[in-house]
Amino acid sequence: MKTIALGLLSLSLIGCAHIAPTEKYVALPFASELLENIQKSTGRGPASIDFEISEDKSPRRVYFSSLYHQYLTLGQLLKVDSSIASCPAFHHDKVETDGVTTPEISKSKVSKVSASEKPYFPELAFNKKFSLKDHHESIREELDVLCDEGISDNYYKFDNLVTHYANKKSFHLKPEAMASVLKIPVFANYYLVKMLQKQEIGFQFNHPDEKRFIKMTNTTWFETYVTEASKYRNSLLKTKMVKR
Repeated sequence: MKTIALGLLSLSLIGCAHIAPTEKYVALPFASELLENIQKSTGRGPASIDFEISEDKSPRRVYFSSLYHQYLTLGQLLKVDSSIASCPAFHHDKVETDGVTTPEISKSKVSKVSASEKPYFPELAFNKKFSLKDHHESIREELDVLCDEGISDNYYKFDNLVTHYANKKSFHLKPEAMASVLKIPVFANYYLVKMLQKQEIGFQFNHPDEKRFIKMTNTTWFETYVTEASKYRNSLLKTKMVKR
């Protein structure tokens, strides 16, 4: 009985401060071969983090601002009201982010995509059971928790990445790392938004904290993957003459 009790205590310590809602998550596809090539090209692994980049903002503030800006961006795409009246825990960051331009993005009207091309259209992973609008609503639910409590279950995942894996070279060199980071909303949304942007002269309207969370987690390979995948996606769109 004592052993069972200790086991339950361990589980409660691993869990978050509040009861977690049912996880709402869509596994976004990615091109494994492209990812492995990028990870091999940075084979020496990431350098140690330069903590100067986060002196002005904590990981919590960076996570909130990035997630909130992504929420506003996706809301613009979906043409839904994304306003948040107040955010006590991150008042300054909310006001600051409200003043940042949101990029114009649009879903491509894809008529036919081959199996090999699907990794470059992550938005196709959403369906009637869990739509992009449902995803947007789940971001709002997390923002509400962040605004009230200052933390969320997904933030703990981000903090765990910063604290325990950012300087772990073996983690960054494994293809499984992509699936892991895409379970953290700021990474999944970054990926979605960048892929939906029409890339002509690089990505436009980057929120400053996007660079910060990439540096905090040492995931430059992720940033490079999204850049290269977006280039390939746009070449496919031009070839197929797909309407946006």
